[in-house]
Amino acid sequence: MKIKRNQAFTLIELLVVITIIAILASLAVPAFTMVQTQGNQMKGVNNCKQIILALKQFSKDNNSQYPDSQQNPLTGSMAQNANDAYRFMIQEQIVTDERIFGCPAGYTPNNDIGQAPNYGNALMPGENHWAMTGNQTDTTVGNMPIVYENPVSISWPPLWNADVAGQIAPGRTWPGGKIIIGRNDGSVAVEALAGKRGMIGPKIMAGGLNLFTQASQGIPQRILQVVYGNSGMNTNSGMVPQGQMPGGLPPAGIGAPAPLGGGLPGGAPPAAPLGGGAPGAPGGLPPSGL
Repeated sequence: MKIKRNQAFTLIELLVVITIIAILASLAVPAFTMVQTQGNQMKGVNNCKQIILALKQFSKDNNSQYPDSQQNPLTGSMAQNANDAYRFMIQEQIVTDERIFGCPAGYTPNNDIGQAPNYGNALMPGENHWAMTGNQTDTTVGNMPIVYENPVSISWPPLWNADVAGQIAPGRTWPGGKIIIGRNDGSVAVEALAGKRGMIGPKIMAGGLNLFTQASQGIPQRILQVVYGNSGMNTNSGMVPQGQMPGGLPPAGIGAPAPLGGGLPGGAPPAAPLGGGAPGAPGGLPPSGL
């Protein structure tokens, strides 16, 4: 007499299959996340390159000057922040799609730029992701960081907050403490910062300088910050002495410079300089003649 075998999975076999699936999923998810992050970074790099190309195009018609150094004929004033400077290029119809001023996992415009000539809906608060070094020209040294992801501190060098990596928040970094930086020569790269947690700045290079202080010969520069809207962040664009931070920022974390004495309003101690240079020096380098 033949015994009919039960073809159903046993409990042990089912558990083995579930375990294998779980292991494969645990391996696939990080790989997918990494690929997605790298793809988003490349989109951000491309946007940064387009902004620099637009700045170069503007400079050709304005004696090598970038829009922050030219009086806007519609407002009668100079740019007070990065949004103002970039909007000037939209008014000049050098840029027709404001979405280049956005970034995946960051602040992104909706491309509603309004009507000519003032394009009043262009780059409203919260619609620009990119800060800019002010008072530069097309002839400034090529390695000068000119366009980069919005920092949380407009000190020179600027600082970013790695604790909000991957979030849509002021001063956020990419996972692993990285940001996108575009230089005056048009090159753009994803740069690793000095740490992966807390308030961090650029990596220190030989001689105690970093890519910001090296390009500026140790002289603090003026940073045009983005306008965040109702985030409560400081949007002043004046030059900040090296190491100074706006009030209300969280304390420096791991990888940040040691705080100096004297604290600032909001409980945030000022960060120490990451490079050389005397506070209070005039911003902007003269044309290099290169």
